[in-house]
Amino acid sequence: MQKVLTVSVLAVAITAFAGPSGFAGDEGTTSPLLVGVKPAPPFVIVDDSSGNLSGFSIDLIRLIAAQMEPPRAVKFQIHQDLEEHLSAVRSGQVDLGIAATSFSSERQRTLDFSVAFYQSGLDIAVRPEGSGVILWDIVGSSKIVNALLWLTVFLIVCAHVIWLSEKGTSETFDNRWLHGVGQAVWWTIVTMTTVGYGDFVPRKPLSRVFGVAIMMAGIILFGVVVGVFSSALTLRNLASDIQRPGDLQGRPVTVVRDTVAERVMNHRGADVIRVDSLEEALAAVESGEADAAVHDFPQLRHTLSTRSRGLVQVGRLFSIQGYGITFPIGSDLRKKVNVALLELTEGAPSVYSQLSERWFGVR
Repeated sequence: MQKVLTVSVLAVAITAFAGPSGFAGDEGTTSPLLVGVKPAPPFVIVDDSSGNLSGFSIDLIRLIAAQMEPPRAVKFQIHQDLEEHLSAVRSGQVDLGIAATSFSSERQRTLDFSVAFYQSGLDIAVRPEGSGVILWDIVGSSKIVNALLWLTVFLIVCAHVIWLSEKGTSETFDNRWLHGVGQAVWWTIVTMTTVGYGDFVPRKPLSRVFGVAIMMAGIILFGVVVGVFSSALTLRNLASDIQRPGDLQGRPVTVVRDTVAERVMNHRGADVIRVDSLEEALAAVESGEADAAVHDFPQLRHTLSTRSRGLVQVGRLFSIQGYGITFPIGSDLRKKVNVALLELTEGAPSVYSQLSERWFGVR
């Protein structure tokens, strides 16, 4: 009979199967699962001082083990990098591996994968290149310049129309072009903003109809300009010229070796700099050795949020990929793990969705 886990059972399962130093106990009815992991926050977090393990993948594999028939305890074997991790799984040194391992055709040749337990994609980390003066960065934005240009054109056109319409009417606009258009520009501005000082009042019916049209257009136009200013203020900290994957072609980009990011960046023509860890990749960007770092979105977000380094994410996910649990080729555990994982995703709300919200927030 299918087991249904509630939130309280979720907490009990995670704590009941976890022992000191992040290792599971031996309470299961059969031998514990030996699970290979590698540091990949927030999926696998290794406490440097105690060696304790935490993270989304750690909690998930404990829940999967508790959901299996019969329930299994878990023991972890920590690997320092992806190559060591996948090699241990291939050779059968561990029963299975879990971290944040993406599906790829190359890995599929030498490993078996579970169904995807997480969907994500790559993202880019860059240095913000603002001047440090917020107003200057905003005013210098191309969007702001374009908005102000169109606003100026609108004012000049409307001023000429109203001046030509009212020209020759006493006590309104000066008949001289420069003076009269200047007065009409002032009138257009106060009309658009619906201030209406009353020092210039159109006399002709056609001019008044045109004035109403300017009021309506002014409300819309000023709303657009305010929106552009707000957008420029929001994006001010991302003043880098790298806004999308296509901007990385020919640029020095750091990636963690043997990851999907390395393959994708090579394919896109970036000047790829291979390093051993995400920390090294971000440090290279911070120091100016590279223009950007490319890595999995959730890992980038976690690292940048927990360590202040003055870098920002572009926030444009690309090369969408799934993460899977890895097994030696032909492992009998694969089907059992898949069944347990799928059972955790059933129900509303499912145990999986509650665990995901706990680690990543509402997606």
